[in-house]
Amino acid sequence: MDSYFVILVIIGVTSLFASFLPILLKRFKISFTIPLLLFGGILYYLNTPLPWPDPVWPVDLALRFSELVVIISLMVAGLKIGLNYSWKEWRNPLRLLGITMPLFIVAVFLISYNILGFEGHVALLLAAVLAPTDPALASEIQLNKKQSKSDKNVGVQYNLTAEAGLNDGLAFPFVFLAIIWSKNDTLQAEQWKEWLSFYVVYKVVIGVLVGIAIGYAYSFLTQKLSERLERKIHQAFVAISLTLLAYGIAELLKSYGFMSVFFAGLFANYHQHTDGQKHLSDPNLHFITNVEKFLIVFWMIFFGGSVVAGILNFTTLPTIIFSVLLVILLRPILGYVALFGTNLSKKKKLAISFFGIRGIGSVFYLTYAIKHGDFENLNTIYSIVALVILISILVHGISVKRSTEKIED
Repeated sequence: MDSYFVILVIIGVTSLFASFLPILLKRFKISFTIPLLLFGGILYYLNTPLPWPDPVWPVDLALRFSELVVIISLMVAGLKIGLNYSWKEWRNPLRLLGITMPLFIVAVFLISYNILGFEGHVALLLAAVLAPTDPALASEIQLNKKQSKSDKNVGVQYNLTAEAGLNDGLAFPFVFLAIIWSKNDTLQAEQWKEWLSFYVVYKVVIGVLVGIAIGYAYSFLTQKLSERLERKIHQAFVAISLTLLAYGIAELLKSYGFMSVFFAGLFANYHQHTDGQKHLSDPNLHFITNVEKFLIVFWMIFFGGSVVAGILNFTTLPTIIFSVLLVILLRPILGYVALFGTNLSKKKKLAISFFGIRGIGSVFYLTYAIKHGDFENLNTIYSIVALVILISILVHGISVKRSTEKIED
């Protein structure tokens, strides 16, 4: 009972602390995630009665908690973007998905396999886990409000939001390929056929269609309501409801729920977009954004505790060098390659390439693969993923506010 009340006090203090962080950090120009990281380490050191890692993350808890944070963040990203961007404006983030992410996976796989000496399926898992940029921890560099056709960001914030919204789902096929490989000595034609037909085509297509259908259905239903009835809808809960519906239905259909949630957010205002009607009910972006921040606060505290608990104890000098170069060199180079020749300014290309933040999605993918695959002795992989996230939080957290002030979007 005493532990229960201690936890309540910690939640209250942490929530209040997070509420005042924007004011406290305005002068120092650092991300709110950094003090939360330190706070988590202090709470672990004080032995507060929370479910701390020992030293790696408990698989089920880490899986479900990170899953919830990611799907909420994907809905936020989808609602902010909506259907306000043309195909031409989508080409830049799609270049990051079609060029940067595959090249990143290949590069990490080759380094992990040939230099770090991991088995093939483990090297592929690490590459897939670290591939996506994170929609949650990157929220401070992404779009900060819902966009409109007449007044929309087409620079750094938009490109990073769109990339993060899509690549969390598109990295999943490679996680599944690593899982399949872990259960087989080699990848034969049969495994490749199953992977391409089911894990790539079926799961991606159905996930997208489910999201579009749910977003469109909500938009259609609200269009049919009178303005009087629209005002009676409790909009604060709509975005959460759409998130859970899209994710749950997509997963029941064995497709990618991440894709579904993002596309549900994109299409939730379909009729408002096509008809130009401003009175249509709008999922409350403010409420779900606050939910996202609340969840990130506690995820960061647990992550800070895991660092102090010893999750980095399995690193070696080669893996430390690898992790640092991955954040500060590999992603920026491959991001710039994808954006080369676009109409973005050099500063924007550099910023988009550099701020490929790794975070909560990587924890979800890793724990998902451990739960469903046949992997052994992954402590080093745990440490690498945690170290990459830690480096990303520190490097990007210190530079993001200073950089964005110098780049006009």
